[in-house]
Amino acid sequence: MENLFIPIGGGNEIGASCYLYIVSGKRILVDSGIRFSKQEPYPDFDFLKALAPELDAIVITHAHVDHCGSIHLLSALYPETPIYTTHETAQLLSLMVEDAIKVRHIADRNSEEEWKEYRMLDEALSRVERREFFDRIEVGDVEVVLYPAGHVLGAASVGIYYGDSSLAFHSGDISLSSQRSVGRAELPSHKADFLVLESTYFYSDRRFKREEDERELLETVKKTVERGGKVLIPAFALGRAQEILLLLSEGMRRGEIPPITVYVDGLARDVSTIYENLLNRTLFNYYVQPAPVYQGLSFEEACRENLREADCILATSGMLVEGTPSFIYSKLLSRNRKSSIVFSGYMAEESFGYRLLSSRELLSVFKCQIERHHLSAHSDREELEVILDTLTPVKTAFVHGYPTGEEMKHHAFNREVVRF
Repeated sequence: MENLFIPIGGGNEIGASCYLYIVSGKRILVDSGIRFSKQEPYPDFDFLKALAPELDAIVITHAHVDHCGSIHLLSALYPETPIYTTHETAQLLSLMVEDAIKVRHIADRNSEEEWKEYRMLDEALSRVERREFFDRIEVGDVEVVLYPAGHVLGAASVGIYYGDSSLAFHSGDISLSSQRSVGRAELPSHKADFLVLESTYFYSDRRFKREEDERELLETVKKTVERGGKVLIPAFALGRAQEILLLLSEGMRRGEIPPITVYVDGLARDVSTIYENLLNRTLFNYYVQPAPVYQGLSFEEACRENLREADCILATSGMLVEGTPSFIYSKLLSRNRKSSIVFSGYMAEESFGYRLLSSRELLSVFKCQIERHHLSAHSDREELEVILDTLTPVKTAFVHGYPTGEEMKHHAFNREVVRF
């Protein structure tokens, strides 16, 4: 029987991750994310429905919205299909998708369409089955196993075992390097017949020097505070924010930065509380605090008050998406020459953060210092090649990236049918 792999979204792009596997006659869908685009935010669900009128299983690799932000819409199309994910991702899923819905409807708050999506999310969450890493999930004659992927708390790679002893391995977003809040990925000892590998940085010569970037970030914070400025660190709410909070606390303990007041605002505040509970570890302390909530003040007035009280604001979104807390803070700081905005990771081309870093005209409006210190939770090319060498796949398809040059022939594009 022929086995198929088809990217419904997230093939030759980063965003709207959604991948259909047809293995031994079973239809398994991995992820259902959104794009950072108002024009086409979702995977091609019409195409998916034509290919697979029914699904046997849905698997969510982790709770970043480019991988899970449309799970409620997908589940409404397949109301009889169970959704499998890890315990940690299941706990984060509601918060992350609910926030994505809120951001999408920021111009028409409390509309009927917004509340319809919330109801669909409630129904989808009722279909979620939480599983431990290395559990074997039986889907007919096929077995699905979730492997630790590193990256963020709860993130999983997906092993699909079929036939006598064959393995299709879906990396999801993966990191072979340990972080402060999550360990490194663990790969199966079994060789892969088919490997689907993320390629966020595969086509780049960038080599991550995490310790160096962390030192530079702390140095930027130190210099900004010492000259009397304020620091804004836009950060992804899930994963990046928690890593930076731990880094700032360590920097203060080691004397690399002076004791400063750090406020955590936006979705990162709520995600950090979940991290504390799941990891049984303290992120908030005397110096690092959730941003206060002010009754009777507008959101912009509350941000002004926080900037008066704190030396450093860590806020979502990490890409300065319009209307988010970090975007409001950036406007308030933009004219202050003593202050700094410190970016720490990936920028989608549709985001204000990307345009700010790319447009000389826009950058000239900002009088504050703009810095970028890259703290990635993805494997760089060197680590991805280690995965290839370890699993020695018979066939490989790259996804979740922007292919270039000769290596494009190994990349799986959206709507492309890959046989294995």
